[in-house]
Amino acid sequence: MTAGPPDTVLVTGASGFVGRVVSQRLMAGGYRVRAASRTPENLPAAVSERVRMPAPDAGPQEWDAFVSGVDHVVHCAAIAEAASGIPASAYRIANVELTEKLAHSARRHCSGRFVFMSSVRAVSGPISATVVSEDTPPKPEDEYGRSKLAGEDRVKEAFSAENDASRAVILRPVLVYGGEAKGHLATLFRLARLPLPLPLGGLDAPRSLIDIQGLAAAAVHAIEAPSTGGGTFTVCDREPLSVAAILASMRHGLGRPPGLFVTSDRLLSAPLILAGRRALWQRLSGSMQASPASLEATGWQSPKDTFERLAAYAATWK
Repeated sequence: MTAGPPDTVLVTGASGFVGRVVSQRLMAGGYRVRAASRTPENLPAAVSERVRMPAPDAGPQEWDAFVSGVDHVVHCAAIAEAASGIPASAYRIANVELTEKLAHSARRHCSGRFVFMSSVRAVSGPISATVVSEDTPPKPEDEYGRSKLAGEDRVKEAFSAENDASRAVILRPVLVYGGEAKGHLATLFRLARLPLPLPLGGLDAPRSLIDIQGLAAAAVHAIEAPSTGGGTFTVCDREPLSVAAILASMRHGLGRPPGLFVTSDRLLSAPLILAGRRALWQRLSGSMQASPASLEATGWQSPKDTFERLAAYAATWK
């Protein structure tokens, strides 16, 4: 940051898993943070401002007032994962229409960057036969992924003018790990906590992860680095881990040996498939590897030592 008054960054979804850590990282870097949430009473007191997110159907004047006095925006607010029972309309309202309105107001009233927290699911399902990068043709497989890709398109459209194009940055994180056990990692952690040997030592397909602190650093980098302007970037740790290694890491954090042994895929998959959990088996056995090379080329440092980082977090999980 240059000398003078600190820039103000609007962080949407600041009470959530990602937005909260992004806000902390920005404050540590000297920025003022206007933290926004649908539940502002849950926002940390340390931020400069706490505000309520406008409703998705709010008009342009309300959205313009929301971004007034802000230099940059990091947009983390979203329905943040694929889940059964959520209608397509809910994803569209939260992840597409709200994003579009915010992006247009930010283009009109903010002089700096608009960082959109998208997802690798905008281009791929939960498994991929090839390494996912910015060059991967988008093929989202669920409503969450499709809504994130549509949100990306709305951001690009809002900043499509030649003098605005470099102001938008899109980040596509892979599965995030950090201070809480979330989503698929929560399932694996429940397995890791079992006081039993597990027949999962043969699950060796690579799975890319991203440390929540590394993702927050990527958001700050997207604001500060000139070379990120107008770009779309996959965000992940340097090296992937297999499911077996993830379980071993978690047990290491719990102070226990890996306790894994190898059995046949047929013995592992049959009970899950018979129980209607084929998708879970595919996620356990399939590959989902991504490349951070493009973002690294702009000067961002991808997290390393994923095994040790994950173990340290697992030691704090309950």
